[in-house]
Amino acid sequence: MTGSIIFVGGPSGTGKSTIASELAKVINCLFLEGDQYHPQANIEKMSEGIPLTDEDRWSWLNTLCLEAVKKIGQKEYLIVSCSMLKKKYREYMREVIGDRARVLMIVLYNDYDTIYNRMLKRSSHFMKADMLKSQFDDLELPDDSESKVGTYRIFCGSKTTDEIVKEVVKSCHN
Repeated sequence: MTGSIIFVGGPSGTGKSTIASELAKVINCLFLEGDQYHPQANIEKMSEGIPLTDEDRWSWLNTLCLEAVKKIGQKEYLIVSCSMLKKKYREYMREVIGDRARVLMIVLYNDYDTIYNRMLKRSSHFMKADMLKSQFDDLELPDDSESKVGTYRIFCGSKTTDEIVKEVVKSCHN
């Protein structure tokens, strides 16, 4: 193994890109924004308010994981943001990466109303607030069995970015 890939996920609006970006600064490593690896068809679908299906996500997750494996050799750590809402997505991602890197996964979550209100305030993102319900419908928070393979959940509540980053760092050292 060449290093560790830390995925920061959760429903849209939880702050995963912000947390992942800050985490990358704190540990001085590269950061990949998962949304940049969506095929154009996925972006168009979400822009039209149509939730992605499992079939829409497989090639995106595959591309993202392969890109992460390419980049991990440049530093000891690599931070990647992506939703990874379902357990089967996280299992697939681990499978794609295999033994080429250590994989840690953090799933951020918050209550629906907090996220929805946050999403209403952002205008430049292709993921619209009215699609949040579909993400909550798909969300499978990691359970104890997933923590045994390095997948953890963090409730964001009203915590600051710094508080969440510290909690992520602590989780990654377990």
